Amino acid sequence: PFSLTAALLGATVSPDPDTIPSATIGTPIARSYTITNQFGAFTGRATGTPLGSARLGPFSIGHHETRQFPVTVSAGATSLRATIGNPSDPAADLDLFVFNCTTGTCVQAGANADGDSEESVTINNPAAGNWIVLVDGFAVPAGTTTFDYVDVFRKTPAFGTIAITDADAVRPAGGSWTVSGTVTASEAPATDRVLFGNVEVRTSDNVLVGSGDVIVQSVTP
Repeated sequence: PFSLTAALLGATVSPDPDTIPSATIGTPIARSYTITNQFGAFTGRATGTPLGSARLGPFSIGHHETRQFPVTVSAGATSLRATIGNPSDPAADLDLFVFNCTTGTCVQAGANADGDSEESVTINNPAAGNWIVLVDGFAVPAGTTTFDYVDVFRKTPAFGTIAITDADAVRPAGGSWTVSGTVTASEAPATDRVLFGNVEVRTSDNVLVGSGDVIVQSVTP
């Protein structure tokens, strides 16, 4: 005999995304976020992530078409993550592949290719140099579809930080709370890229139960 206890947890962050038109290197920008607990009560807090260099969609793709997105990863990168999803054709099956081209020959380093279009690949400690993210329109019944796209790499020292002032507390079901914070850019990303990070909601056991995006569109010295 045994007993099983389960809980459904989830929280939203507002605004999501929080889009900041411009930032000056080294100058903190004050922000405020409202967190809402959508499901069961938990003990937790909001926290921020480091900023990374990102390319953001949406983009479009056709049936049996492939699209390639080059990424030049900086030295000291700790992670490279590519994510696609939310196709305008809900029946579309899009697949995601990441290739390491840093040696001059492209070698597949990761893939996510199941029966839908919600795919993500993370490469830890990627080598500096050229990488390619490839999206394959394996099946697009509508002929063409748009999809959300993010590729982001983070490094040490970071491109910047999202600092949130919060502490673990009991968060009742349906409750909301507001946190303050700052977004500070430390380095400008390459041309056609933005700074990207997240405000995360985590339990006291460090389980991620919600997240909101933060986008810095341009950075000046």
